[in-house]
Amino acid sequence: MKKQYQYEVATLRLPSGKRKYIRGKTKEELAQKVEAIKRELLLGIDIGNNICFKQYAEHWFTTTRNVGIKPGTARILERNLKNHIYPMIGGLRLRDIKPSHIRTVMHGVSHLGKGTQTDVLHLMRDIFAVAVDDDIIVRTPVSPTIKAKGKTADEVHPLTPDQEAALLKAAEGLQVYPAVFIILHTGLRRGELAGLMWSDIDYDARVIHVQRHVIPAQSGAPILEEGAKTASGNRYVPIPDALATYLKELQSSTKSVYVFPNKKGGLYSHAALGVLWKTLDGRAGFHTHPHQLRHTYATKLFEQGLDIKQIQYVMGHADPSITLKVYTHYREGLRRESTVQQVIEAFG
Repeated sequence: MKKQYQYEVATLRLPSGKRKYIRGKTKEELAQKVEAIKRELLLGIDIGNNICFKQYAEHWFTTTRNVGIKPGTARILERNLKNHIYPMIGGLRLRDIKPSHIRTVMHGVSHLGKGTQTDVLHLMRDIFAVAVDDDIIVRTPVSPTIKAKGKTADEVHPLTPDQEAALLKAAEGLQVYPAVFIILHTGLRRGELAGLMWSDIDYDARVIHVQRHVIPAQSGAPILEEGAKTASGNRYVPIPDALATYLKELQSSTKSVYVFPNKKGGLYSHAALGVLWKTLDGRAGFHTHPHQLRHTYATKLFEQGLDIKQIQYVMGHADPSITLKVYTHYREGLRRESTVQQVIEAFG
């Protein structure tokens, strides 16, 4: 039989003139609730605001976050809200959400990579921070003790010269061959390659102007977005002799405006390019991906003596720490090789 409570009740008059009824199972509990509400009132909190998280997040997204960001970024934010946050806390009143609710959200994404978990956590932190500024809540429920976990991305190693040659050999005759050859000679991101047009290539100046990229829509269809992925991504990439020769041959055999079009002459989607790459893996006998080719390109630039700022520009890295990370891996590899050789020589 369900236990029946005799509630203690108190009434407070809000600044709006409305009455607020407060209940407690005991006089002590009631007194604590009354004091808590009085503190909120003193802090200017609108305790009569019953807006739920989803309503507030949609308002926040429209008026605050969605200002001046790229459509691709906006779609990622919306996808994280819809898939990972709304199902857990979307219907709860903003004022009722506690750290335990945030932990529930994070538990729901615990099977995903650390990057996605971090994005979800930062998204909630941003929304609740604005809610504090708007005097809807006293403090954010996103406690500093709540951390993104999950598996970090595997360390990317550049291809060895033998692997590079084997990959190009395996790609011969496949639709993916132009992508392999071009990325190895330019370090383009796969979205940048997919959006590359013949009009972006200046053979006289020996450069490719990277100024647009392809992003996936929620439907999976590719979308051509003007502008690079980042502000630093809008750049001019030099064209080596071998690439210039290859591009001229490729251009003479196509009617598409795109350098790397699909069979119909249109844009390649991320998913379709992924399928092509799986076929390539099967032929090559080892696993690789477009970013590894980009990493290989950067390593070659270090080997040629370009400095970090030069490589940061050519790669389109917004953050120099990314370039430094590639450089660190490059130096560690050299150090290992040097150590092995020196030890062997020491024993003659």
